[in-house]
Amino acid sequence: MKTFHLDIDSLNYNFSYNTEETKKIQSIMQNKKDISVEDLRRISLWKLDRVLDVSEETITNLQKIATMTELKIESNLVSETLELLTNSNGIGFPMASSILKFIRPDIFPIIDVRAYRTIYGKKISSTQYTVEIYLDYVKKIYEISKRLNMEVYEVDEQLYCFDKEHNGKI
Repeated sequence: MKTFHLDIDSLNYNFSYNTEETKKIQSIMQNKKDISVEDLRRISLWKLDRVLDVSEETITNLQKIATMTELKIESNLVSETLELLTNSNGIGFPMASSILKFIRPDIFPIIDVRAYRTIYGKKISSTQYTVEIYLDYVKKIYEISKRLNMEVYEVDEQLYCFDKEHNGKI
């Protein structure tokens, strides 16, 4: 392992990390006296490289999803919105499903490694998620919801807890 030596090494790199968000946060935070939890959350998301950027089309679709009374998981709007979300900067399937769950907890469960492992008996990596895998997972959640007479939004939470208790570390 190479370590930095002040007498022989130089520091002359072009540092680039979340450039636009870095500038925004620097502008907001410089000399700010009333620092809030929201400011700290924004910095935390910056550090995790979770700067979100979504299109207007994505926002429009989310608004439709929020207000539709007869929304079905198999609809083109759902698939299209999942694709738009997961193609957005900083959003993968677990984050996309979290966004959708907060908008419509009656329809969308969160997909994560723990809940997935509890249902399918195997771990899934972030590169393996697809719309089809998510929709199949949702159907399993619906089945569990119906059989146990439990709300959809509770099932993924309970599966997460089940996995944590019975399967240990991810």
